[in-house]
Amino acid sequence: MGWFSKKGKTPEINQPQDMSPLEAVTHLCASIQLADGQVDFEERETWVKAVEELFPEFSEDRADRFLNEAQQILHQKSNSDKMNYILDVINRIKVLLSEEQIGILGPKLSELIEADGIVMTAEMEIAKLVESQLGINIALDDDI
Repeated sequence: MGWFSKKGKTPEINQPQDMSPLEAVTHLCASIQLADGQVDFEERETWVKAVEELFPEFSEDRADRFLNEAQQILHQKSNSDKMNYILDVINRIKVLLSEEQIGILGPKLSELIEADGIVMTAEMEIAKLVESQLGINIALDDDI
């Protein structure tokens, strides 16, 4: 009677071109969170606040699932593959989010990058890619 059992099946993770807005933003945020090799409490809280503002009706369980999937995918990729993946996610964001939402995203990404008090080179590379692709400014505190 195991015909309908989900046991042993891994959940299907969407490719960037099939992602929902919440999913795409979460994958972008996860790439920034993981740029220094770990996700800390402050970064997670900053991500939650960004998602709440961008998508007021979001499901926390669904968002957590997307974050876990993003972390899993990003851990499996080489550095060059990660940047290509992030570019695909950014391009999806460009399609899905309104200009107003993209305008909100810039400051939220700034807060996320600065959340742990350290700005890593890898985070800056992602920020530059986001700025060039979405036409937004990610302002960072020079003292961090």
